[in-house]
Amino acid sequence: MIRPNTYKNWRTIQPVCKRLPKSLPRYKLFSNFLLKHSLATKMASLAEHSLPETYTGLQFHSASSPPTLTALPTPVPTAGTVIVKPLYSIIVQYANEIFTNGNPRGYKYPLPLVPGGACIARVAAVPPDATKLKPGQLVFVELTVRARDDPNVKILRGFHEGYSEGTRRLMGGEWRNGCWATYSTAPLENAHVLDENILLRNLGYKIEELGSLSQLVVPYGGLADVDLKPGETVLIAPATGSFSSAAVHVALAMGARVVAMGRNETALAELKKLAEPGRVETVKISGDVQEDINALARFGPLDVYFDISPRPASKSSHIKAGIMSLRPGGRMSLMGGIPGDIDIPYWHVSYNGITIKGTFMNTIQQAKELVKLVERGVLKIGSRAGMKVAGKFRLEDWEEALKAAAAEGGPGRSVYFIPNGE
Repeated sequence: MIRPNTYKNWRTIQPVCKRLPKSLPRYKLFSNFLLKHSLATKMASLAEHSLPETYTGLQFHSASSPPTLTALPTPVPTAGTVIVKPLYSIIVQYANEIFTNGNPRGYKYPLPLVPGGACIARVAAVPPDATKLKPGQLVFVELTVRARDDPNVKILRGFHEGYSEGTRRLMGGEWRNGCWATYSTAPLENAHVLDENILLRNLGYKIEELGSLSQLVVPYGGLADVDLKPGETVLIAPATGSFSSAAVHVALAMGARVVAMGRNETALAELKKLAEPGRVETVKISGDVQEDINALARFGPLDVYFDISPRPASKSSHIKAGIMSLRPGGRMSLMGGIPGDIDIPYWHVSYNGITIKGTFMNTIQQAKELVKLVERGVLKIGSRAGMKVAGKFRLEDWEEALKAAAAEGGPGRSVYFIPNGE
């Protein structure tokens, strides 16, 4: 019997091949040898890290057919790749518009696919180049994956592969399957260690409450990029969605006064309760630019305008009104999902030296900074901040989970898959 760990290369096994019947092609022997060697090596690695041979993933083959719970080969922790056990994998409010109902949002992704990009997880196995991560640690795994040889190539793992050859290659290979599964890979740099002693014991959070990090980290990227300072006034418009309402929490933690703008008056009223009087002001979007400008003028010239408009909002009155309300030297952060163009008041921007800064998600360093804000008690999350876990579902209950996310998800409300139970 040829044992894979005995024969290292073709030169070693060649004498053995010469003793075999001539009817057996030597290349076939070599091919079989390599296959057995690879399988044996992987099995040894799985056993070394106490990992199962397979894991269960919620795999989609089409946006027009139901997914299946599929047994997939468990990956091993190669250099730069950590293996995690997802505990709370967020389901975005519009997931049913990406993976079911024919994908009306038109997101691009390879099939078959296990979705899910961000989660709170336990480290299951670490690669040989890990110096800080250890098995069993609690981590926040962020959504955005960046190419290591070109950080400008970025994907939303498990959601969107982007539009270039580089982004498609990035998502089509190593980072294809996400965390709607019992195990998942993650780039080593994307797994941020959470201090359980501080977060769970000292601050008294539940692990499920930490899931809001996936929503909070996105607006932090945009607000940090325009250098929001303590004492400044920031307009957040619109402010009543999942990520935009998270921006209100983040801006308050950064020491700013917030003007929250939106159409949902009930949601605006809830946002006003987040801080002491005068820290959060609210304005309803009227649909008329001048009326919106007049309403914003009550709170003085704005230092920063943070825009995270949804896809249909390109003609909404709040965009131009927000720009026109910025002080000379003011800054605008564009983080929304509008696929087309918007109108810019050209002369107002140039004459007043206004900076418009686009941001896609966040950097790795910004994710670390956000975690520190929470660990230091500066950024409050969970029930004490008015946030609520609106639903927790096992993978087999995917249909109910996606419906709940669409119906119950929203400002301060999150729905999760719990792939490994609680």
